[in-house]
This record gives sequence, C-alpha cells and structure tokens, in this order.
Amino acid sequence: MRRPFVFRSAGLVLAALALLASTACSGGTVIGSGPLPTPTPVVPHVSAEFTVPTGASAPQGITLGSDGFIYFAETAGNKIGKMTTGGVFTETAVPTANAGPFGVVATPDGNIWYTENSANQIAMQTSTNTTEYPLPTPNAGPTYITRGPDGALWFTETNANKLGRIDLTGNITEFPVPTANAGLAGLVGFSDGGIWIVESNASAIVRFDVTAQTFGTPRPTLTANAAPTQIVVCPDGQTLCFTENNAAKLGQITPAGVVTEHSLSPATSAFGLVGGADFNLYFTDRAQNKVGQISGISFAVSEFAIPTATSQASFLSLGPDSEIYFTETAANKVARLTYF
Repeated sequence: MRRPFVFRSAGLVLAALALLASTACSGGTVIGSGPLPTPTPVVPHVSAEFTVPTGASAPQGITLGSDGFIYFAETAGNKIGKMTTGGVFTETAVPTANAGPFGVVATPDGNIWYTENSANQIAMQTSTNTTEYPLPTPNAGPTYITRGPDGALWFTETNANKLGRIDLTGNITEFPVPTANAGLAGLVGFSDGGIWIVESNASAIVRFDVTAQTFGTPRPTLTANAAPTQIVVCPDGQTLCFTENNAAKLGQITPAGVVTEHSLSPATSAFGLVGGADFNLYFTDRAQNKVGQISGISFAVSEFAIPTATSQASFLSLGPDSEIYFTETAANKVARLTYF
C-alpha cells in the first residue's frame, strides 16, 4: 500500500502569512487594505555551474558542513573541495597519494569524514589537519558513508562485501553482509535504530540493526535488475526512499520491509537522491543530463536540463541556502538547482 509523503500545504502557509501581516501591529489593527500580492512561483532551473579549480578532478560525493560550507570529494584530483554558495573554492589535498576519495559526510563537531576508495582508508578532516584510518580488510573498496543513529560513521565496503563502522576516535568494526556479491552502494541511518543499505547487484534493500548487530532479510525491488543506488529518509520521516537507476523508478520501503515503486518517467535513469526544503525529492538523471523533481503528493516527475552537455551529474546535497547543489563528475563542476 502506498504511504504518501507528508507535505506542508502551500495554501495554508499563504493564509498564515496573510493573517500575520494583518495583525502584526497595533494590537491586531488591520494594516492597509486589499489582499496580499501573490508571490511569483519560481520555475526550477540550474541557476549556476561552478568549475572546480583542479582540472579533471571528477567530483563525486557532496555534503553540507556544519560551518555552512559545501564539501565534496574530488576522486581523481585527490582533494576535498570546500565551496561557498557563490562558487568560491578552497581545496585540501588528501595525505595519501591517489587515495580516490569518494563518499563524504559532515559531523556536528565540524569535521568532515570521507572514504578513500583506492587507499582503503577512512579519513577525518578537521580545520587544521587530516587523519587517515586504514581498514582491517585489504582492498575493501570503501565507497558511501553516512552518520548512524549511534553517533558513529557507517560505510559500505563494496569490494569486501562488508558494512563498516568507525567511531569518532577511529575505532573500526566490520560486518560481513550475508548476500554474496551484493554490490553495496548507498546507506542511511534511520530513527528505528537501523542502517538501511542498498544492495545494487542484488537489487535489494537490507537493514542492519545497530544494537543487535544483525542483518535483516533483504527486501528485493519489485523490478528485476533495477540497480538501486542511493537511499535517503523520505520526506514523511517514516519510510525510506531509494533510486533504481536501471529501472528509472523511485523505490519506497517501510520499516516493516514493504516495498513500493513509482515510475520516474520521463526520466530514463535515477542515480543520486536528496530531499529538498520544499518536501519534494530530487534526483540526477545521468542518461538525459538532467535533474529531476519528484512530487510527494502525486509522485509526478519534472526534469530540468543541465547547461553543460554530458556532465554526468552524480550526487546532490541541500545547501545552507536550502538550494540543491550537485556534482558534475565528467564536467568537473558543482552546480546549483534553484527551485523555490
């Protein structure tokens, strides 16, 4: 059964604003006469593309830091980029050469954590230095990373087929995934005390119980070979949403493991995924070089062209201004989608 997202009604918001305007002063005296002007709606569009200073850096994972800057991993450039909303960049070199930084996440203490896919390490970057932590399993291939409900960082070891955990002092634990050659990809911590993980090769979603340290039963997508990629908490806060790249669908799974799917047509692919400040979801359609918007009310899809051709738009993040920022891996850019 479909569990719709929960959205704020635009009509209720406008009505509340009108009420506040009419009673704000003079003990509730009406100010002026006539209705408030209707705001002109913003047509979503890619409003800016910022070229990364290091050439051919292949930007991938992106996140919003607690300091209000946007951070992203430069996989080929071997750097962590830091950017303002106006496109001013600062780059920090990764200590290990050719480390292949990929996934990146911020913690409330102001630090940035990222995976080093080629160097087989997890790194923590502070305002003054970077510390690297080697993984126990050789050639594990760490990729995606997220904050867990226990305050630790959790990451997928795609080559080793393991789920990794690192606490804020650098202690690492690994948990073998029961599904063979699962193709571990995106993961997210959830309020139910679990880490929900994408098994891309298996076209399934699996939950890991943080307290019991056990895996649940993998829940397959309804479409075979859907190649799910990224997973986030849905705007309703009660379910998980994930992209199905090959199937061009949005998957939705309840804590009980019930899976539903929603077509993303006219999109033909769906890679990265993020929730917007407008309670819609946004995804990257690499095949058509577009960014897509998914309505949580009707599940209708709108797409917006990226100015740079074949940009290979990858991951998305909400910015400090609530706009959507995303990496263009092939174009060596970070772009902004304005939508409200």
